Formats: sequence, C-alpha cells, structure tokens
Amino acid sequence: MPLPPALAARLAKRGLLSKTVENESQEEIIAEDYDDRISKENISSNENKEEAGDSETLICRACPNKWNAYHACSIFCRQHWSLSLDPDPEYEKRRQLMLSQYPVPEGWKDVYDPGCKRHYYWCMASDEVSWFPPGHPKFYAGPPASKFREEIYQKEEQEENAADSAESGEESESDSSSEESVLSEEEEKPRRVIEREKKQEKRNVAKGKGKVEFNDLDPMDPASYSDIPRGDWSAGLAADVKTGVDSTASGPLYQMRPYPAPGAILRAQENKKSKK
Repeated sequence: MPLPPALAARLAKRGLLSKTVENESQEEIIAEDYDDRISKENISSNENKEEAGDSETLICRACPNKWNAYHACSIFCRQHWSLSLDPDPEYEKRRQLMLSQYPVPEGWKDVYDPGCKRHYYWCMASDEVSWFPPGHPKFYAGPPASKFREEIYQKEEQEENAADSAESGEESESDSSSEESVLSEEEEKPRRVIEREKKQEKRNVAKGKGKVEFNDLDPMDPASYSDIPRGDWSAGLAADVKTGVDSTASGPLYQMRPYPAPGAILRAQENKKSKK
C-alpha cells in the first residue's frame, strides 16, 4: 500500500525513505488514479492544492476542513471536494445586507474562500483574518490556520528530532554504562562489606565483646546477637535418641510417634524406686 504524499515527503526529508521508494509510491498512486479513471486535472491542478508555509503539507483549496489547523488534506480531499467559484445567491444577499450595516474599513479586504463557500475578511497590515467584518458583534480577528499548521508541524519536527537524538544517545551510552556498571559493582561490593564490619564491631563493643572477624552471618540468626554458638547445616535436625522410634519405618505418621519404648519407661521407674 503506497504512502500518502505528505508522509512520504516527511520521511524522505528525515532520510528514512529513499527516493526510489518515494518515486514508486508516487507511481503507484498515479496507477491507481488511472484505474479509477480520475482525470489528471483533479489531482495535480494548481487550483486544487497549495503548500501551507514550510510545513510541506498539501492543502486542497476546495476542502471545507482546511480552516482546522490539525487537518491534513489527503488524496480523498482533492478527489471528493470540488471548487465553488461563485458564491450562493442567497448567501451573497445576506452578506450584502450585513455589509450595509457593518462596512469593511480601510486596510481590510474581503476574500472569497471557494472551499468554505463564504467570505473572510483579511487585515493586510497585521495579516489577521476574521469571518465577520470589523464592527460586527461577532467580530474576532486572529492568525490564519496556515500559521498554526506551520507551528504545529515545526513542533512535531522538533519533538521527533529530540526523540531521535535521545535514542541515539541512549544507544551510545548503553555500551559504556554496561562496562561502568560492572566496575561499579566490583567497587561497591567491598564498601558494603566494610560498612557491615563496622556496624558489627560497634555492636560487639556495646555488648562488651572483643573484635571478631566479620562473616556473612544472618542478622536474624540467634548466634549474631547472643552467646549461642553458630551451628552448621545439620544443627536443629532430630537426633537419634532412645525413644523406640523406628526412623526407617514408612507409612502413616503414627508409626513414628516420638514416644519412649515401654522397656525404657519401666527401667526409668525402677531407677526412681531404687534411689528412694
């Protein structure tokens, strides 16, 4: 599917679209125009399109939406809308009645817009336009839509250029930052160890202990804040005692109940009696 002319021109200006692709898109558009049997005059006529400032946006003179600064005319606008060279008689009669009450002063000029099919009033000194003549209650003068459109286009170009430069800067910094991150991790690791050693020494001094070698003991381990010796991996596991429990038995849990053997109970009772 070919690109729109305005988009192709913007991409070509930024270097993202080669001239060959742009020419191919234009050739495909022309081929589609011939298939649809649309005359060349309706597409490339100078009366149906004009360039709005430096924004490189094609504006169709016959489009009634060109007053909107955010509207970009497409091929549909040039094919669908037709110029109305003469104003409507009823509209012209009402306009003349309005001008009889609010005449156009010097320095202002009434211009007929064939797309909107009505007149607008242009101040040649300040380059401002209005839909109503000066003196009318609804009179409001402001810059034309072409200037707003040009400002919007320039703002979009600046944002796109800033985004591209930011992306290129991030790509260039990513390689250096990856190397720096590795070095910083190696440098920060001893710092963390030193800080932990200092904190541990302060705790030992507060508790009256001497200086001990730092280790990676868990601060929640009782050995880190009491006199309990530090255990190994088997500390806390159930030891084999004389309970009569068969630790090799399989099956339900009641087979391994931690009850002493009957003989051990009898011997303990005999020992108590003999002591008495």
